[in-house]
Amino acid sequence: MRLRFKILVGFFGIVCLVLVVRIYFLGVKSNVYFEKIAQRNTEKTETLIPSRGQIFDRNGEVLATNELGFSIALNPLLNTKAKLEREIDYILRFFPSLNKEKLIKEYRNEYSPYNHSPIILIPFVEYAQMQKIYTQMIQNPNLYITPSTKRFYPYDSLASHIIGYAGSANQKDIQEDPVAKYTHIIGKLGIEREYNLELQGSLGYRKVKVNALNKEVDFLSEQALKNGESVQISIDVALQKVVDKQFRDKSGAVVIMDVESGEILAGGSYPEYNLNDFVGGISHAKWNALLDNPYKPLLNKFLAGVYPPGSVVKMGIALSFLEHGGIDEKTLVDTPEYVELGGRRFRDWKVGGHGKSDMIKAIRESVDVYFYIFSQKVGVENITGTLKKMGFGERSGVDLGGEVRGILPNPEWKMKQYGQQWFVGDTINISIGQGAFLTTPLQIARYTALLASGTLPTPHFAKKIGNKELEYQKQDVLTPLQKSKLQAIALGMYQVCNDSDGGTAYRYTQGSKVKLACKTGTAQVVGIPQEVKKRIKEEDMAYFHRSHGWITAFAPYKNPRYAITILVEHGGGSRSASPILVDIVNEMEAMGYFSKEKVK
Repeated sequence: MRLRFKILVGFFGIVCLVLVVRIYFLGVKSNVYFEKIAQRNTEKTETLIPSRGQIFDRNGEVLATNELGFSIALNPLLNTKAKLEREIDYILRFFPSLNKEKLIKEYRNEYSPYNHSPIILIPFVEYAQMQKIYTQMIQNPNLYITPSTKRFYPYDSLASHIIGYAGSANQKDIQEDPVAKYTHIIGKLGIEREYNLELQGSLGYRKVKVNALNKEVDFLSEQALKNGESVQISIDVALQKVVDKQFRDKSGAVVIMDVESGEILAGGSYPEYNLNDFVGGISHAKWNALLDNPYKPLLNKFLAGVYPPGSVVKMGIALSFLEHGGIDEKTLVDTPEYVELGGRRFRDWKVGGHGKSDMIKAIRESVDVYFYIFSQKVGVENITGTLKKMGFGERSGVDLGGEVRGILPNPEWKMKQYGQQWFVGDTINISIGQGAFLTTPLQIARYTALLASGTLPTPHFAKKIGNKELEYQKQDVLTPLQKSKLQAIALGMYQVCNDSDGGTAYRYTQGSKVKLACKTGTAQVVGIPQEVKKRIKEEDMAYFHRSHGWITAFAPYKNPRYAITILVEHGGGSRSASPILVDIVNEMEAMGYFSKEKVK
């Protein structure tokens, strides 16, 4: 009996203990849990969205800004189909062109029982449009009308490949960038993309108490947002307009660079496209028109277009000859109309040849045979070694995405690419900027700045972020001998533009108001068979078979300040680019760019 009694008492003791523990859990521990749920239902955190920073040119002209308007959002607690459709129908009374099914889908994508933030259905309504309907719309307690902004580019297509655009953020953008989840936009190309973090700013937060109807009843705390920083870039809108005018009916690229700092004052890739078409999402028709355009308006040609450099690269190759060929700028050599190698004739552009030539004449008259002869003596490794130091076959470090390296071919490259050995004929081809040698207009401009200043600058667009001035490095890449020969190189380039006795650009550059040092180039698009003795005229060729026209220059000849590189696609040779150079330089002179007082 006593044992049974003890067992019964123990059993009841255990039951009582379990009940006490359960009561404690429900009365104390669960209280904390349900209190947290209650807070979740009564506390709401509002996200404060920053305004995107503006982009200015070097003189303070606005290139990208924000157009003010309103967004329309719905109460996030519409938990039945009937309620949702009723509110959507109300919105459609004011915006009949919108698609009802699409709005419903957008709402449902964001709907959650735990979401207390209004769900945006119309990201932007222009101020003038909202002004007409505002008083009616605010009478609906389930609608939230708040200030909103939309990116706007005052100059439409001007400098489109530099400025880039901020477009609709996709799912990947939102996952990688929390700000984009709320702003719905992100920098897609150009400066807008390169400096997106600085331009977009950072989110703020405001915590409040709300009642069951989602109405605010108390303010709890706030973390201030940080609006985006402004970005000032180096281009000059007025100069950019001058360049645009020159390329109104042409395809190609232009780069105007400060030879010391690397600042790019104007950079054009043509044809351009309207940046405002991309704000909020470009239409299928406009997108397909850009894709199908044979002149490739979406390609940034000055940093991602690759072309044979032609004769504009001859100054760099001449410096390699002076360094490794045991000659100086006055060494004369016979330059007939061709050299023969392995049964193939490598012809000069001039029928009958150039007689005797030294380096300065070879630059002035673009004597191909001079380069054929010494390239065989100096060799491909020495030539490409010099050119690589000058930035060929390498990215320049410009602060825009999408830059390509180009191709600076050598024996290793050819074996890896084609499984073929290198021939002397390959060396001869690259000595005049042909063969597999490909470069960008930006690389040519940078190399021209090197010839003018003696140092290799880092090309760039951004000058200032907020109030912070940016700094960029330049490289000392030339040997002492090469530096000592820059004056001779400059003399040859001066004679290209100013010597009536053979200067290849003389005929087209006499109208220049500033003394120029320049070099022309013709980059062949199609090869010329050996059996062809007389080449067909460029103007008689099909457009896409015509040669590209180059000219690169620094100005003024004495104490140079700017490098200017121009490429006209399928222009039929350098004569298409040379007059453009003169017009641009004369406009720059009228704008004061060559005066001592001009502020950089």
